[in-house]
Amino acid sequence: EKTPINTNKFTPYIVVINTSRLNVRAGAGTNYKVNTIVKAGEKYTIVEEKNGWGKLKSGAGWIALNYTKKV
Repeated sequence: EKTPINTNKFTPYIVVINTSRLNVRAGAGTNYKVNTIVKAGEKYTIVEEKNGWGKLKSGAGWIALNYTKKV
């Protein structure tokens, strides 16, 4: 029995925060509550993307990817 190939498999990647403070939200959007804050220069692994938001590997929440740079 052949296993179907998952063509939309997401490859995790690392970003560095390039704004002084960035909210980590409970979901992919500004309408979600702020769980915590990350700061400039910190690096995080993104494990999922949705509408310009990236999900943190730690499970802390989602960050807006336009305030980050891929490493």
